[in-house]
Amino acid sequence: MPNLFNTYQLIADILSFDSSNDTLKDQLTQPEMNWDTLVIESSKHVSLPALYCRLRSRKLLDVLPEELQVYLEKITSINRNRNKAILKQVDCLTQLFNTNQIDHVFLKGAALLAAGYYEDLGERMIGDIDILVAKNQVDIAFDLLIQQDYIPSAQTLGAAFFEHKHLPRLTKKKHIAAIEIHRKLFINYQHDELSNTCIISHKQRINLTAIPSPKHLAMHNILNHQINDYGRLYRSTNFRTAYDTLLILRKNTNINFQDLQKTSPIKHYFKYFKIHFNTLGQPSKRTYRYALGLYRFKLRHVKFQRFWHKLVTLYIFMSSLTTRLYMFLCNSDYRIAIFSDRKRVIHHLKSRLHLK
Repeated sequence: MPNLFNTYQLIADILSFDSSNDTLKDQLTQPEMNWDTLVIESSKHVSLPALYCRLRSRKLLDVLPEELQVYLEKITSINRNRNKAILKQVDCLTQLFNTNQIDHVFLKGAALLAAGYYEDLGERMIGDIDILVAKNQVDIAFDLLIQQDYIPSAQTLGAAFFEHKHLPRLTKKKHIAAIEIHRKLFINYQHDELSNTCIISHKQRINLTAIPSPKHLAMHNILNHQINDYGRLYRSTNFRTAYDTLLILRKNTNINFQDLQKTSPIKHYFKYFKIHFNTLGQPSKRTYRYALGLYRFKLRHVKFQRFWHKLVTLYIFMSSLTTRLYMFLCNSDYRIAIFSDRKRVIHHLKSRLHLK
């Protein structure tokens, strides 16, 4: 069984801008080098194209097995073409929203792509185009896209009773990426600097495209992993997020790192970030021991890691179920809706609890 901690550190060393090329080359040319594990784990972190691009920048592609080099080059090329199409879509959306005076900013991958953070457009894998819109214009922006032949995804009954951070996903046949119009960044978590109003009022424009300020980009990048993807509960790292963090902080050296860490989830994030990356200096011995203990144990004991993941996933699901149970007991309209949609609800519960 491979030691995942060592694999994670190798991924981090490849993505890093501070690790030694010579040391990295020595590691990659060891007889016991496990390329399969490196590819599998990088893929889980949606980081294969970034891994390939960093190895190419470091002039280390020659150490890869030939088949793997061809495979990674193909994936990166496909992703590069996809991102070019996404940038064209972002330009169309920018023109549409600017013409109709919709106050907005692009978020996450689309924002970083539009701002030119990546040396190669193929580095970053992007799913949807996320757009934060001024609260009083959210519905206007949504209707505007429907007028442009975007089609909203079907919604379950929960949409009528629980507030989501974004409206239904919108897709269009001729455009490659779905769009999510956000009214806010998080469902429950609140931070004054990341309110809808604050982000939009401090936006910057790159070639007419509106994106958050560098500090807001950094904060949202980290907190999206910590809060929306439950990284803090899983006590995990994500190398796509980590690489974006590296690029943002590297390009914007004026961002006050200590100020960022005043936010508890961000401080918690950097405990794990510093285990693998030396960009921001070594963690304190006390912090390192605390963060490293469980994290390293999980990566060295795959069965425990799987158990931990299932335990946290169950906790998240049960927390959500408790909220819905309270709504079921207190809201007669919700009870009626549940009863009407009971077959789907029962099937969903069975699948989540593995009772099939």
